[in-house]
Amino acid sequence: MSTLQQIAKQQPEMVLDRFVEVTNDLLPQFLPDQGFGNRGQEPVNPRLVRHYTTQGWLDKPLKQGREARYTYRHLLQLLVLRRLLAEGYSTSSIGSLLGGQSDSALENILQGGVQIKVEAANPALAFLSQIRDRPAPFSPNRSQARSAPPSFQALPAAPAPAPAAPLLPPAALPPQTWTRLDILDGLELHVRQDFVAPATAYERDSLLQLIADHLAKLQSLQRPPP
Repeated sequence: MSTLQQIAKQQPEMVLDRFVEVTNDLLPQFLPDQGFGNRGQEPVNPRLVRHYTTQGWLDKPLKQGREARYTYRHLLQLLVLRRLLAEGYSTSSIGSLLGGQSDSALENILQGGVQIKVEAANPALAFLSQIRDRPAPFSPNRSQARSAPPSFQALPAAPAPAPAAPLLPPAALPPQTWTRLDILDGLELHVRQDFVAPATAYERDSLLQLIADHLAKLQSLQRPPP
């Protein structure tokens, strides 16, 4: 069971001070090794949590009497927010997206399994993107056009267009390049050129666990039947 799953099971609700303490304990596992200055790297404090909540970047906490309670979902949102800040994204471009993500999607972002779609920070670029994606204006074909009134002489039909030149075959995709790494005697690792290496300690641990699981499964398949 991962650390996150343990927290979800053992601490379903936390007061603010405990929530801040747990977040700061976990942050080093999820922050990238190469960050952008100090953005997202400094510890979290209660004032910052309240600010994120006021801005709508974190869900509002639960209420038990007059006391705020924070859940596993708040923890995931805050960890993702701080990670993306450390990677150079602005809160204006990512904060509004966190509320619409499911818990499993937030977990995948922390594990490096998916890429979050961040809207363009420049409104002009976002507008141009919308225009580019719009369908072409509708234009009626000849069968939908109205016929000319009988008092006018019909225009001669336009000559048929010349047949289009045949399309050239698409360019061949570049061959995939693999790097072979000798790990141990009898064990080697093949890495494709477009593989993105883990950026955080948590991603590295998850990858190592995944490799260990595959090796254990292979060993069980190779074991002779009793």
